Amino acid sequence: MHPDDVARHVDASVDVLRDAVQPDLPIVDIELDGTQLRVRYEVELLASTPAAAGPGVLVGNQIVGTVFNVPILGSRRREQLILTLDVTDFDSQPPTAELLAADGTPLPPERWPRDVEGQGIVPDHPLWRRRPFFCRPGTREFHTHPQHEDEPWDAYREGMSLSNIVLSLIRDLTTRWTMQ
Repeated sequence: MHPDDVARHVDASVDVLRDAVQPDLPIVDIELDGTQLRVRYEVELLASTPAAAGPGVLVGNQIVGTVFNVPILGSRRREQLILTLDVTDFDSQPPTAELLAADGTPLPPERWPRDVEGQGIVPDHPLWRRRPFFCRPGTREFHTHPQHEDEPWDAYREGMSLSNIVLSLIRDLTTRWTMQ
């Protein structure tokens, strides 16, 4: 695809995204700068501590078994973060997705949300070792991971718009993965 055609497609996709934002989503701003899409959103953070949900074994300082996070009362705070997507060659290639702090710097790995079930946010991608990544269909990290060689982007791309990818990530970032 010609770069001008890609740029027009991305512009149209971002317009669809802006129109699709619902009032219940805490999206503050959507900005497209060349091939970088930045979605600034607000999240409520709670400090938490892991607790076993039934039999568990303490190995070192980590509980092994069924674990959930228990929020620490009085630790609630609001913070703005940025979900940035590199949409180079979209949609012949899926976007990459990364989290940034409010000042635009990469969010340190220890600040990324955690999923106690190990679903959706994973460390140590062979190509992106410096940060955790979203391991879900629709992201380049997912489709280029060796464990997902049998799930190529082309099998998903027709039914997966940029707005669907972004909005599903934002929903999980603000509801499922908010406790730290």
